[in-house]
This record gives sequence, structure tokens and C-alpha cells, in this order.
Amino acid sequence: MKKYKFPWISPLFLIGVLLIMLPIFTFMTLDRLEKQKEFLTQRLLEKGASLIRTFEAGTRTGMFTMRWGANRIQAMLLETALQPEVIYMMITSKDGLILAHSDASMVGQIFDAMSGTVKINEDTAMVYHRVRLQKDQTQVFEVFKRFVPIRSGSMRGHMRKDGMPMHRYQDSSDMQNFEKGIKDWSQPYLKNQWDTLPEMAEHYIFAGLSMERARIARDRLLKETVLRGILFFILGCVGMVALFVFQAYRSAKASLTSVKAFSDNVIQNMPSGLVTINQDHEITSVNNAAKNILGGDLTQPYPQMIELIKEMEISQDVLNREINFIIAPDRKLDLDITASPIKDYENQIMGFLFLFRDLTQIRELKKQVETNKRLAAIGKLAAGVAHEIRNPLSSIKGFATYFGKRYEDKPSDKEIAQIMVKEVERINRSVTQLLEFAKPMIVEKKQVDIKEMITHSLKLVHHDLGKKNIETRVNIDTKKIVIHTDGDRMNQVLLNLYINAIEALDDKGILEIQVQDAVMDEQIEIRVKDNGQGIDEASLDLIFDPYFTTRPRGTGLGLSIVHRIIENLDASIRVESKKGKGTCFIINLPVS
Repeated sequence: MKKYKFPWISPLFLIGVLLIMLPIFTFMTLDRLEKQKEFLTQRLLEKGASLIRTFEAGTRTGMFTMRWGANRIQAMLLETALQPEVIYMMITSKDGLILAHSDASMVGQIFDAMSGTVKINEDTAMVYHRVRLQKDQTQVFEVFKRFVPIRSGSMRGHMRKDGMPMHRYQDSSDMQNFEKGIKDWSQPYLKNQWDTLPEMAEHYIFAGLSMERARIARDRLLKETVLRGILFFILGCVGMVALFVFQAYRSAKASLTSVKAFSDNVIQNMPSGLVTINQDHEITSVNNAAKNILGGDLTQPYPQMIELIKEMEISQDVLNREINFIIAPDRKLDLDITASPIKDYENQIMGFLFLFRDLTQIRELKKQVETNKRLAAIGKLAAGVAHEIRNPLSSIKGFATYFGKRYEDKPSDKEIAQIMVKEVERINRSVTQLLEFAKPMIVEKKQVDIKEMITHSLKLVHHDLGKKNIETRVNIDTKKIVIHTDGDRMNQVLLNLYINAIEALDDKGILEIQVQDAVMDEQIEIRVKDNGQGIDEASLDLIFDPYFTTRPRGTGLGLSIVHRIIENLDASIRVESKKGKGTCFIINLPVS
């Protein structure tokens, strides 16, 4: 089963993310809780203040219109405290004596949590609040203020509205009622209904509100905030990790692209040919060297490649072979091939890789080296032999000339003497060629016009071409008209090639001379082609050897001298020929 490798993330990176996100999460949570606390405090304060003011307004109405006393106020306090979230309501003196309480059993007891009253008395309309811990360890939100059931001039206004005169009491019954309620803590408010509140009437009202709903809301908010914070933290971490992974992916992709471009460039420019084939025997890639070696793009595998694939499927191993490929009917290649299976992570074959190099040129170089060795050995031998032969030849020629003149009146003897002279001269020419071949060759390069050189060389064999009615075709198609070479030596080369072609051609044969730009830069290619008898395959490797000839009257030194001249001009020569179909000598000549 395939094993996937997840991107490695450093613990330091995760710690860094935590250190960044945790303060943000904490700040957001505390800020939200603080705002919630402010909201709940404001809501409870507004509710408590509303209760107290409503109670004061009801008390004021009851006291002024229905002459309420302490008992009626106590009853109203009890009814008001029945509202939701109200735990208690009470009225105390400044000493903490509970004068009225929503729980009647608390009346007359001392309230031990009295706050300082100096500040409260500065503004009797001001409402204060606090959170107080009760004896049962529960918290209560307490709203309190100075108890003000009447205001200065309030009763006077009511009396005028009801058509009553503005004096304390009109008859003795009012006075009696006041005397009966003298012990009623609320009586001073009635007694001083149009004056300022007396010192003895300094009372305070408290409303204790339940904080259970606030606690539940706070807990719910805390839970939601924590959950949201955790979610936000997770999303933030995921986002940062995703950003990190994305950056790593981009970096890896860029690296992969760079590596791929580099590997593609290496593959395309490597000197060996490379071909890959999939399991369906389809070509998947071909590099430039393979195209150059094979002479173009490869569309399907050669049969030899298929045979190697079958062998690799069995052996599962690398193979190395030297195989002769038939690229075209008239072209063969000797290739050194290394074939290897391409395997995946499960060691299963995905395709096949072929690396190969052309042995044709290597073998040609080997042949040239062997030829050069033979030529060097023969050259040394020829130098010594030629020197030893020339002296006797001079004597023989002299005697033959003497006998030719002495027996001038005898035709048969004279003819023999003349034959001897001609043969000596022929031997002397051979010796001269040997000396030419053996001695160091000096080349003098200069600017040479290709067209003039070809024209001049053809003029030298014009007579021989005319004897056999040989058609001459010249095609010069190159941008390099002027080259830097030894024109005399090249005339000697072309002349030897023309003579060989003329001797190989029958009447009305064709001699073609083609000049074109070579594949390699700064070179031209000269082709001397005939449609004569051709050279058999066995002789192709020997034609540049000294004294090798297939003609009865040939010396076998012409092509050897051509080969030596071409070497000294830093050029190359090769031959293509088939028996009965003609011969083509191909010269690759530097232009500078």
C-alpha cells in the first residue's frame, strides 16, 4: 500500500502560532466578558432604579391621597418585591434599622451592610448600586438610594388641586390621627409635607436583585466565547498552517520546475541518445542526440528494441548490447545500447529506457587509425626502397637508350630497347609517387574560390571526359563561396577522384560534383559521384591503403595520396558505394 508523507511541521512553528493566537484569543474573550458584564450591570441597575422610583411614586401618591402609614407601605413593599428577579426590598434608617422589608420578619432588625450615607445624601435623586455577598454566600445586585417619598412643595400642590387650604390640619380629628401615628416612622413625611425633610426622617431604600440570570448569561457567554475563541484559534492555526503549506508547496513546485527544466535540458543535450518506451510499446520521449543518430524523430520502436523489452520483462535487469540497426534500406547503424526497465515505488515496471551511442563513427575512426598506421609504415618503407631503386633505374635507362641507338637499323631490337625505356620511366614515376607519399607534406592555405577551383579541376580532365562522352553535372549550393585552403592540393585531390570516376564509367556515364553547406558549422561538403561500376563491400575498407587497386594498370597510390592530403588540410573523406550502382566520395572541408 502506498505510503503518503505529510509535510513536516516544526514544533517551534506550532508554538509560535500558539503564542501569537493565544493573546488575541484571551483579549477578545475578556473584552467580550467585560462588555457583557457592563450590559448586565446596566440592565439590573435600570431595573432596580425603576423599581425604587415606581415604589417612591406609589408611596407618594398613597401617603398624600390616602394617608398611608407604615403598615400600608410595608404591604406595598411586599407586593413590589413579588416581581421577577427581586429578592428583597427594604427601607432602613441611617443607623441600619430595618423599618420595612419585603420579609416582615426582618422588620426591626439591624442591616449590618449599610454603606456610607454622606455621599448618598449629597444628591437624593442619585441611585447607587453594588454587588453584595449574603450570609448564604450568594451574590445579590443591590440598588439603593435616599428614600424620598415626598418632595418640597409636593403636598401643597396636591392640596391646591383638591381645593384644600395650606395648613397642617384643619380640625381636631386630623390632630388625633397624627397623635395615633406618632410612632409610625412614615409620619414625619406627612408632618413636614411642605418643608424640607427633617434629620429624623433620613431613610434609605434598598432593592436586592437576583444575579442568577446574569450568572447564567455570563456562563453561557463565557462558554460561547471560549468555544468561538477555540474555533477562531483552530481556524487561525489551520490558516497559518495552510499558508505555511501553501508557501512550502509553491517553493517545492518552483524547485521541482527548476529541477525538471534542468533535467530536461541535460537529457536533451546529453551526447548519448535517449529513448523511453511505455508498457504499450509506445515512444514517450526522444532526446536531440537520439534524433541526430537515428536521422529524425522516432515514431515507433525498432524490432530490436521490442526484443530487448521482452528480455527485460523476464530478467527485470539492465541489458547491454551492440546491435546493427537498419534505419533505412540504404542506411545501417551500429549502436551500443544500454536498456533498463523503469520501475515505480512498488518495483513494478512502468516503462523502458534506452541509452545508445553510434558506433559507426567510432569504427570509422578505428579504421582511419589503422589506415594511418599502415600508411606511416609504408611511407617509411617507401622512402628507403625508392632511394635504392632510383640509382639502378638510371643505369638501366641509360643502357636501354644506348642499345636503342646502336641497333637502330634492327627494328626488333630497337623496339625492345624502347620498351625497356618506357618501363623504366613507369617505375620511376612509381618511385616518384612513393617519395611524394613518404616525405612530409607542406600545405599552403590561402583564399580559394570554390567555383573557380571546381571549374579548373574539370578542365584538367576535359579531354578524358570527352573521349567517353561522360556528362558532367555541377551543383554549387553554398553561402561559403570563398574558403581558406590549399587550392593546388585540392586540385590534386579532385583530379585523382575524377580519374577514378572516369575509369569506372562506361560511355555516356554521369559525373556529378555537388558543393553544399555541411551539417557542422564552418565546413562545406564536396561530393564527387558517378554511376559507374561501384566498389564491392569487401574492398571499401581498403581503398585508401597504398598499392591497393582493383584496376590492372593502377598503382594503388592515388587514393592513398588523396587521403593524406585531406588529413593535412584538417578535413575528412569517406566513401559510399554499392557494386553496380556507382560510388560517391564525400569530403568535409573546413572553410577557415
